[in-house]
Amino acid sequence: MKVKKFILIIILFLSFLGIGSMLSNIQSNQADQLLEAYGLSNNTRYFKVQSKQTVGAFLRFLQKKYPKRKIQIHLASQHERNQTLIWSNHDVVTLPTENGRYFTRDDFKGKVSFAVLGQNARVKTLQVQNNQYVDLGNKYYTVIGTFKHYRQMKQNEYYLTTGPQQPTGRFKLQNYVIIIDSSVKISRQLAAHYGAKLKTPPFVKKHQNRKFSVVKEILLAIGLIIFAGSCNFFLALIDWETVKKTHLNGKLLLNWLVNRGIRIMLIELLLALAAYFFLCWRAFFSNTQHLLGLLLACWLLVSIAFTSSIFYLTRRSDPHA
Repeated sequence: MKVKKFILIIILFLSFLGIGSMLSNIQSNQADQLLEAYGLSNNTRYFKVQSKQTVGAFLRFLQKKYPKRKIQIHLASQHERNQTLIWSNHDVVTLPTENGRYFTRDDFKGKVSFAVLGQNARVKTLQVQNNQYVDLGNKYYTVIGTFKHYRQMKQNEYYLTTGPQQPTGRFKLQNYVIIIDSSVKISRQLAAHYGAKLKTPPFVKKHQNRKFSVVKEILLAIGLIIFAGSCNFFLALIDWETVKKTHLNGKLLLNWLVNRGIRIMLIELLLALAAYFFLCWRAFFSNTQHLLGLLLACWLLVSIAFTSSIFYLTRRSDPHA
């Protein structure tokens, strides 16, 4: 009996993990803050220019021409293949880091450039008194964070802030692919201003094609919920076998069933919370509150399944029911 219950409880835990993983897949594929795009949205476009102006001059132009429009710029280097410069005039999507943090709006305003690294960033770094720096030709940039390891992210890249007053703002614009996340209208205007051809990144096309392809994940999640409920039905059967062997009845039977039911529900609540913390550690969620709500809802449903099963078995065995 104990072995069977243990196996069913393990299966329930795996079901919770599976349900949470389905939500992770949905949020990874559908959220505007695409993980593949490092915080860029579905409006992202890109173009290349031959202008000899600096990155700082380009950003000053943006600030002057579009002072009230939200714009985020990623500048992918065409020579330093693993380097991307980032600038934004608003708070960017906070991306998950193994340690430290991702960039904030204030990081783009000052005179100092900061760095965030991929897990296996191909760039020279220097460790000084517990502080890490990116070393680019004896110019040093403080590392403020390292990304978590996710398959959607390129692990060998590194990211630097840029701004009109920052050292990276002196880099030449023609050495970078300009990736812009704003309204498509603004992207078209900028491309026309520089006489460039505006294009849609592959990750945006992929996202657009898969935007409504979440039926499989939803059906799998529903199937896992039903499967978890079935496990609780079998747990109820096991407890009922104990009742028949001990010949409990009346108040003793009621107290025993209540105690067993509360114990099972508490164990399963702990399993749901364990699944929540494990998934937050190992999977991507644009909103972890959705995960917590989903797992608690699943716990409630499987608890109802257990209670209903006990009630059904009790009524069936009562000749006066």
